[in-house]
Order: sequence, then C-alpha cells, then structure tokens
Amino acid sequence: MNLIDRYVAEVGKNLPLLNGREDIEKELKSTLEDMLEDRAQSSGRKRDEALEIEVLKEYGSPQKVAATYNPHPYLIGPKMFPLYLFVLKIVLTVVVSVMLVLAGVQAVTDTPFMGADFVKIIGQGLGSALSAAIAAFGNVTLVFVILERVLPEKEIGGFNDEKDWDPASLAKEPDPDSVSRTELIFEIVFTFVALAILNVYPQWLGMFFFTENEQVFIPMFTEMFFQFVPWINVVLVSEILLDIYLLRNAIWSRLTRLGKVVIEAASLTLTVLIVRTPGIIAFSAESLANGPFPPEQAEVFVTIATYMFPIIMAIVIIIQSVELVKAVYRLFKMRSETK
Repeated sequence: MNLIDRYVAEVGKNLPLLNGREDIEKELKSTLEDMLEDRAQSSGRKRDEALEIEVLKEYGSPQKVAATYNPHPYLIGPKMFPLYLFVLKIVLTVVVSVMLVLAGVQAVTDTPFMGADFVKIIGQGLGSALSAAIAAFGNVTLVFVILERVLPEKEIGGFNDEKDWDPASLAKEPDPDSVSRTELIFEIVFTFVALAILNVYPQWLGMFFFTENEQVFIPMFTEMFFQFVPWINVVLVSEILLDIYLLRNAIWSRLTRLGKVVIEAASLTLTVLIVRTPGIIAFSAESLANGPFPPEQAEVFVTIATYMFPIIMAIVIIIQSVELVKAVYRLFKMRSETK
C-alpha cells in the first residue's frame, strides 16, 4: 500500500459519517492522484515517495481533511433539534408525571399523612422520577443521535425547511403512500423506551413498598413473562428498523407494507400467547404479605389485578387487530392500484 492509499485510509478512519464514506475515499484518492500527476509534469520530477510526501503535507493532516466533511459536528443538528426538543418535552413530562403520581398514590394509601414513611416514600418517588427522567433523556437523545447519522441530508432537511414551501400544496390531496415523519419519530422513541424498560430497567415493572425502614419490591410479572422478552425485542427492533427505513425513503412501498403486516401479525401473536400463558402475573397474596397490605386487602388487590390484566390485554389485542387489518388493507389497496 503506497502513501496515497494509506493517507486515504487514515482519512476514512476519522470520518464521522456512516453513509458515503466509500464515495469520499474514492473522490479523495482521485483528487490526490491528479495533484501528483500535475505536480510531476509541472516540475519535471519523477513521481516517487518524496513527491507524495510533499503533496500530502500541503494537503493537510488526515484529521483536518476528515473534519472538512463534517463542518458541524453536532450530536443533533439544528434541523432536527426543534423536533428533538418537542419529543423530549413530551416524553419527560409523561415519565416524570407517571412516577410522581405513583409515588403520591402509594404515599397517601400506604402511610399516615406526613409521617416518617410518608416523607420517605415521597423522597423515594422524587428520586425515582429523577432517575426515570435521566434515563428517558438519554434514550431520546440516543435515538435522535442515531437518526442524525443514518438519515440522508435531504430527509433531515425536510424536518425544518420552509424555503421551498408552496401554499398551493395545501390544496393538493395527500399522497396515501407518503409517511408522517413526526409520527415515525414518536414511534421510534417510544419503542426504544419500551426496549430500554424491558431490558435495562425491568425493576420499573412492579411496586415498591416501605416496611419498617426496609424497601420491598414486588415484581408485576413472573419469569414466565420474561421468557417472551427476546421475542418482544425482535418485534420492537424490527419496528424501529422499518421506521428508520421509512424515514429514509419517505414513502411506503409494497415491501414495507408487507413488513408492517408481518410485524403487526407477530405483535398480535405474541400478545395472545402471553395472555394464554398461565402464571404471568406475579402479584399474589403471598407476594404481598411482605408489603403494607393486611391479608384482606391483599386478597382484594390480587383479585383486581387478576381481572384487570386480561381486560387490559384484551384492549391491546383489539388495538393490534385493528392495526393489522389496516396494514393488510393498505397492502392490498396498493397492489390493486398498481395493476
């Protein structure tokens, strides 16, 4: 490998881009080869290592050259930043509100008002809310950092670019195969948050209690549920990959419509399997014995949880069934329109 090839390879290592790196390396090598030929002809010198060193030294260090291909090394660029802030505010508001409400309900129902345990639970709730907010901030930021680097520039520009906006476009019928970028971004963020909770913060799926200066955690699900987590991960990751692909292409195709049908069908199948699996819910009179509930209240709580879970899952199944029917309808509608 000559100096030119090594120089180009070194520039490639310092390129912050995920897309177009190979094209940049080819263009850079062609430019340097032309410079060497011109320098050799104009100076009457033989093309050798000394001439290559001279040209490369004038061209600049690999790190400096690589930086020219990314003049604005933002984590999240200015075009996507307004949407990032919008999504972040919603996610943080939802996460913090849920954690504070749960802490407030537990403090009011489980302890004497303004007692030592009440203050402790409120403090624990504030700590949990802060921890959840930090985790949500990191997850949302990571999603947008990835999108900033995998989406092409023309698609990123579409999030905050009003230069070519035409008021006449308001009179046009929307393309049924076009995608909603904002909707896809929200879907990616919340799907990523679901992945993080299932795999990184499973302790959020349960209840915390304080008994005699001891914190007790009662999980919501048994190990039977977590056997489904790898399959849930496959579905959620597939959903994220499909959404990113749609963001890049900005339009539905037969392949992506078919992929959506498969993902919705897999999601519905998993939900049905979870519902039909016995022993999913971990709440029981025995598990609540260490909590603040007396035996009679524990029995009532277990009964409510036992009946509420299938009701909630039935609602989820109905929603997933509707989404599957919509996905199948749109797929067949697209096929009929293209014939």
